[in-house]
Amino acid sequence: MADDDTLNSLYRRLDVTAGSTDAQLVSDLYDDAVATVLDFTRRTEMIGSMSVYAKQLAVVAYNRLDTEGEAQRDEGNIDRYFVNGIPQEIQRPLIRYRVATPRGLSS
Repeated sequence: MADDDTLNSLYRRLDVTAGSTDAQLVSDLYDDAVATVLDFTRRTEMIGSMSVYAKQLAVVAYNRLDTEGEAQRDEGNIDRYFVNGIPQEIQRPLIRYRVATPRGLSS
């Protein structure tokens, strides 16, 4: 669960009114973003500035709501391409938080 400061920051960034149905959606998207960041880093709790990248990922998810599942869209003379998964500009700084896993021969 996100703290109030984090959610209020997201509400301001996305121009969402606290207490609205969109606010609940933003809260859910942030919780999903935290889970995604933790999965990517193989951690069980947020450390350092990982919450900043979770907020960025929540904003990306909010902006993708109408285009969920699309890889490309053509509208007139405009082609739009969509990134699936975590965008590279969010992945790159998260790599330093990844927990290494031992690899060995499987029997």
